[in-house]
Amino acid sequence: MTETRRPRHAVVLAGLTRSLWPLAALGALGCAVTATSLADPSSVVDSQTIVRSLSAPAPLTRGLVVAPRTPAGTGAAATAAATAAGERKVTLDIRFANDSDRLTRSAHAQLEQLGTALNSPDLARSRFLIAGHTSATGSATHNLRLSEARARAVRAYLLDRFQIAPQRIEAAGYGSSRPLPDFSANALQQRRVEISALPAS
Repeated sequence: MTETRRPRHAVVLAGLTRSLWPLAALGALGCAVTATSLADPSSVVDSQTIVRSLSAPAPLTRGLVVAPRTPAGTGAAATAAATAAGERKVTLDIRFANDSDRLTRSAHAQLEQLGTALNSPDLARSRFLIAGHTSATGSATHNLRLSEARARAVRAYLLDRFQIAPQRIEAAGYGSSRPLPDFSANALQQRRVEISALPAS
């Protein structure tokens, strides 16, 4: 009776594959952990919260008053809120390189959620303003230019990555002229991007 043998190189290859598999799995896990830490999910406002913040309020019915909706809390780093009656706005923690309009890698995680929200059925026919804000550190002229450049960078990313029609998104910069009242003028929280729903044209 003859015994069937696998070629020696096949046996060696099978053994090598078995011995390297745990390392490959650990490598994949390491990549996943790195990606998660870069995104910093604790500071990312999810697309559904953005949709709720920017959606038109429910129509009034006789005998019932509907207050402006306030979305679920999102933590100190990324605050989503409707701040005035009838105003539909969300404030997002979109990070840039220091004194630059270059989006950081961590900003991409938040912009993915924003782009998904703006393309959702609830918002697909709406128009929006992307407003850039800075802290009071530096000259007013420099801060105004920087905030405008950052707002344009967010707009360009959304148009390119999510194929949003250009007429749906406007961009403007306000420098440090519209500070958040709960923080000092130089606080990091003043360096923010706000997305507001615009009236239908």
